[in-house]
Amino acid sequence: MLLRKVIKHVRDQSWAAIAIDFVIVVLGVFVGMQVNNWNESRLAAQRAHGYLARIKADLGSDIQAAERRVAYWNKVVGYGHAAIAYAEDGKLSQGSRWQTVLAFYQASQVAPYRSEDTTYRELLNAGDLGLIRNEELRDALAKYYVTGVGPSNYYILQLVPEYRTNVRGHTPSRVSRYIWTHCFSPSAGAQLETLLDCESPISDAEAQAVLDSYLALPDLLPDLRFWITTQESGVDILAGIRSSAQALAEQVIQDLRQ
Repeated sequence: MLLRKVIKHVRDQSWAAIAIDFVIVVLGVFVGMQVNNWNESRLAAQRAHGYLARIKADLGSDIQAAERRVAYWNKVVGYGHAAIAYAEDGKLSQGSRWQTVLAFYQASQVAPYRSEDTTYRELLNAGDLGLIRNEELRDALAKYYVTGVGPSNYYILQLVPEYRTNVRGHTPSRVSRYIWTHCFSPSAGAQLETLLDCESPISDAEAQAVLDSYLALPDLLPDLRFWITTQESGVDILAGIRSSAQALAEQVIQDLRQ
């Protein structure tokens, strides 16, 4: 209808009316573009909010995972030092040959750690990092997920040591089965199993034979020392990851509130 009015005004050479029609068209286009831009900005803000809400949840998972592993790895380190004390000085763990066998075995436990970075990788792969308008927050995210203390130490945090293969390969099958049946509490969900002391299924003589087989392995003690030292470093690294995750979570929460 507007087009017919414009054509009529041109035929009538009604220049004032033509100017008014032109202004109406320009204003209509401008308003339409502004509404479209506003709508796109609103949708982008919603997507950014969704990403940040998910990253906040991921960071919460990282904090819990780090805390659980610190407790677990400290337990493993304790068993490892008990085993080393026997290998170096002949000191039995809790004065018991069986508890010393258990110490050697439990010192081989692993609980690899990796940050939950699914949302951040999705953000990058979708090309949506620019949705996070806060440049300081974008830099903090990149540091945590790409160059931070976690990614820089994944070798340590995910190491499966040679000691694990050696000590388990020289533990009698019935002893291994007993340990897995009686010396753990089952894990539940994201929880790690609990390492437990347990009664001996074998005689002192049999336990001593197992210990002798361990010490006969030339690389067992060096491998154990290396593994326990690595675990102790891992505990410190996890403390740093937990601190970084908490600081980043606070930045994310602050941005979500704006």
